[in-house]
Amino acid sequence: MEFVASIIDTVFRPLKDYFARTVGYVMSCGDYIDLMIHEMSELKSKRDDVQRMVDASERQGMEATSQVTWWLERVSILEGRVEAITVDFQERQELPPEQAPGVKATYLLSKMADEARAEAVDLKDKAEFQKVADELVQLRFEEMPSAPVLGRDALLQELDTCVRDGDVGIVGIYGIAGVGKTALLNKFNNDFLINSPDINVAIYIEVGKDYNLDDIQRIIGDRLGVSWENRTPKERAGVLYRVLSKMNFVLLLDDVWEPLNFRMLGIPVPKHSSKSKIVLTTRIEDVCDRMDVRRKLKMECLPWEPAWELFREKVGDHLMTASPEIRLQAQALATKCGGLPLALITVGRAMASKRTAKEWKHAITVLKIAPWQLLGMELDVLEPLKKSYDNLPSDKLRLCLLYCSLFPEEFSISKDWIIGYCIGEGFIDDLYTEMDEIYNKGHDLLGDLKIASLLEKGEDEDHIKMHPMVRAMALWIASDFGEKETKWLVRAGVGLKEAPGAEKWSDAERISFMRNNILELYEKPECPLLKTLMLQGNPGLDKICDGFFQFMPSLRVLDLSHTSISELPSGISSLVQLQYLDLYNTNIRSLPRELGSLATLRFLLLSHMPLEMIPGGVICSLTMLQVLYMDLSYGDWKVGASGNGVEFQELENLRRLKALDITIQSPEALERLSRSYRLAGSTRNILIKTCSSMTKIELPTSHLWKNMTNLKRVWIASCSNLAEVIIDGSKETVGSNALPRAILQARAELVDEEQPILPTLHDIILQGLHKVKIIYKGGCLQNLSSLFIWYCHGLEELITVSEEQDAAASGGEQASGAFRVITPFPNLQELYLHGLAKFRRLSSNTCTLHFPSLQSLKIVECPNLKKLKLSAGGLNVIQCSREWWDGLEWDDAEVRASYEDLFRPLH
Repeated sequence: MEFVASIIDTVFRPLKDYFARTVGYVMSCGDYIDLMIHEMSELKSKRDDVQRMVDASERQGMEATSQVTWWLERVSILEGRVEAITVDFQERQELPPEQAPGVKATYLLSKMADEARAEAVDLKDKAEFQKVADELVQLRFEEMPSAPVLGRDALLQELDTCVRDGDVGIVGIYGIAGVGKTALLNKFNNDFLINSPDINVAIYIEVGKDYNLDDIQRIIGDRLGVSWENRTPKERAGVLYRVLSKMNFVLLLDDVWEPLNFRMLGIPVPKHSSKSKIVLTTRIEDVCDRMDVRRKLKMECLPWEPAWELFREKVGDHLMTASPEIRLQAQALATKCGGLPLALITVGRAMASKRTAKEWKHAITVLKIAPWQLLGMELDVLEPLKKSYDNLPSDKLRLCLLYCSLFPEEFSISKDWIIGYCIGEGFIDDLYTEMDEIYNKGHDLLGDLKIASLLEKGEDEDHIKMHPMVRAMALWIASDFGEKETKWLVRAGVGLKEAPGAEKWSDAERISFMRNNILELYEKPECPLLKTLMLQGNPGLDKICDGFFQFMPSLRVLDLSHTSISELPSGISSLVQLQYLDLYNTNIRSLPRELGSLATLRFLLLSHMPLEMIPGGVICSLTMLQVLYMDLSYGDWKVGASGNGVEFQELENLRRLKALDITIQSPEALERLSRSYRLAGSTRNILIKTCSSMTKIELPTSHLWKNMTNLKRVWIASCSNLAEVIIDGSKETVGSNALPRAILQARAELVDEEQPILPTLHDIILQGLHKVKIIYKGGCLQNLSSLFIWYCHGLEELITVSEEQDAAASGGEQASGAFRVITPFPNLQELYLHGLAKFRRLSSNTCTLHFPSLQSLKIVECPNLKKLKLSAGGLNVIQCSREWWDGLEWDDAEVRASYEDLFRPLH
């Protein structure tokens, strides 16, 4: 019986339990829900305890174990299931009886609750962890592939000093593409950071133009040993920040194109005195500024010695020693690379198998005219440089850069020159009312190109240069990537004696033959697409055939300056779209009448030429003219009965004129100019010459200058009877000398200080004035920066103090013992005295001149000047002959010794 009972129990008990559980699921759903919630509540308390331990460990730079991470994920999933079951049960409870769910639905809900309860119990049992977190497994240093870095020892040492310096948190290295920034960073990582005892981890990241935040975070996380499956970017940033904040790290960010948001990445910005550092490289200087870089290092191209060594290494010394002629050509070719390592390497490799001098000469020609044809140049040099071009934010900037390629290689380009061209071409608009504002816009564009490492500083701040390889890239782009080589026909500064044949001009859009030795243009090219023609700087060019311009209907910019042409060819009126015409420093004496037909002309440059005749009606016909430069040029303006030439009224009819340089040959014309509000306000430079009836001129308070608010230079020459140039900045009005000083002072205080007279006057030139004295009455020329005095043979002292000038009441003076110290030119930086036969002293025996801003003093052919009596704290150079310097008389040996270091002999 017992055996039978055992069999029955074995067979029927599971059935009994099944039926009991089934009935229970149907009849006691609420009980199962309550049991599930109870177990889940206990599990959540356990989960919170574990999570607190994990958080505490992560704050110590540790990471949760894989087992704990899995357990927390399972609890999170179960919590969601329990919540869903609970909500479902509560919704059922709220239903009316007639809508109550059926038996099957109740059974399934109870079963899910029971299974969730069982899983909660199981997870509680598994929550007894021996440890919740491990130390991160970090790869402290990773050696990067690197090549030898020539000529960069000083820069590497400077970079190392910056990284060791506690005051520098972020270091930025910027420079042109291909200069070796990546190689420098890899070298620094391998030679300076690896095994550094102060650094816990060094991480190199190639950011690139199309960087991805997730990728950067993942690279850093992998190096730190952090794993973060299913974490959001914000959560990953938090983990990185906590880990990196606990260590000394060096982050090397290569090829950054735009500012990175360190906060979003989770990278802590190194604080003052922190050993953690961020080093970034970029082509764009202002990326450094916008990322709060504390120390910027510009990576220049290589100087000659290391550049030549790198080139030789790629070519092979066997070629260098095989032929002296090849060596000579190799040096010329290496020079054309401009010290850019990427170009030196590419050109060197391309020439490694060239074994004859003729092959090397051909390579030089190719690099001059079509550098993209040289093996490897397009892919390895021009394409990387083009990324910087493509990254420019506007087409205006791109066109402005391409325009710079029209100038010769390594040529220092005047900023105003290139800006004028770009205005003529339409690259720079004239939305601004003042010409200075338009030019400021141009300077801003050129500044942006410098910031992008596509232009360099020229001979001074007013000039820019283009690296040979950037120029090569620009010409490659302008020629439709080498497909149309004559689209931009550029043969600037290559020694041409004849212009290329007219058939090569036919498809050209821009042509530059500037700075060559062309003597004559005798063909009549047909150039329907030509917009710019640059012929300047051909000093022997004296003949352009008639009809030469007849078939250039699209021409907008024409530069014939610095040539020897004596007349413009017939047919100039065919240039119906011409906007910019430069005839500076030519031999033209007469303008043709058909010049008046150039209805679209905006720029006309006629300075420094012996212009004697302008047909009546030509000037006033140029109604679109905005810029007219006639400095050291035509000046015989007819005003009433004075003058025999063009009516001054023609100038006044130029309603759009914004910038005027003018030559004046009569007091009447000067008076007329001063009364013409628009013309006076447009005047930048004025040359007053051969005015024999002029006996004195006053600066700056004379009514003549009141409207010349943009005047930059006053040049007075060959006025034979001019006896006095009066410096009077006391704001006294004409005819007020008899008024008491108190009244004059009160009147001066009422003058609108926001509109001073001659606020922009920077330069004064006095030339060939044999009777002149410079009379000082008080006040000053506040912004004058240069004063040139040439061949004023009667001048005995620089400043003659007026007898009626009251020293005690004058604002520009101060007493110093028995002498007065006067400051007529507080911002003068350059003083040049030349050919002053009677000149004996800089001021009278009773006063000393003070030049607080003077930097350069040049004295030539002033034999009677025996003493230098002046006060100039900022003086850094005195140029004169050695003979004159040695003959100077000094009152004090110490004074002479202090001046000795400033002496520079004239060449």
